[in-house]
Amino acid sequence: MTGRIIDVRQATLREFEDFVFEHDVHNVGSSDVWYHQFDLEIRYDPSNNARRLIELFEGARNLLEKYTRAQLEQGCWALFGAGFDGNLETLIWDTEIPIETKEALIHSMYYMYRDLFAADPLGEACKMWWDGLAYDFNPIKRADPRNNPEHKRIQQAMFETLSKILCLDAKHCQFAALHGLNHVYHPDTNDLVRDYVEGNPALSEEDVEYAVLCANGEAM
Repeated sequence: MTGRIIDVRQATLREFEDFVFEHDVHNVGSSDVWYHQFDLEIRYDPSNNARRLIELFEGARNLLEKYTRAQLEQGCWALFGAGFDGNLETLIWDTEIPIETKEALIHSMYYMYRDLFAADPLGEACKMWWDGLAYDFNPIKRADPRNNPEHKRIQQAMFETLSKILCLDAKHCQFAALHGLNHVYHPDTNDLVRDYVEGNPALSEEDVEYAVLCANGEAM
């Protein structure tokens, strides 16, 4: 039986946006979600995917006008989770993509938070974004920034991006950044989180406790 083929090797930005978001919506994790179909083959060029995603993120403020909230939430999970071949998790750890491209891709994610997630967290997508992308920095996983120069640069790019997100006014974005910092394990995380707590005296005791857990890499 011939499966379905989606070819995005030469996709334009709008074609790539539709590829990510223009689908029927099902519950996260459902076997009916478009990117979980076993007969689906996605043909992609890693460099083109990275370029299109950078453009998509930098133009994130327009996405709410193009797609439904449910489509955006589902598409975000496809981007950072166990989604399609050529998604963010695939690209960040693809050894054939230049590190400069990976850094630009990671830095561009700030605009998703500033221009999309700040307005609407899209369920758990805002919070869990970095869970899907930074979890490999967990010591039991594959990333090794202390001994691998490229992994160190990926870690640094994530830390810089999360530091900017932590400065956004939307509290749910701040806590998504803390959650991401929890997984990135950057050596300057404690100092960053300490400054965040000191600069936000209105935080509740529970909020401060969570921030400390994230600073120590101990949050779930």
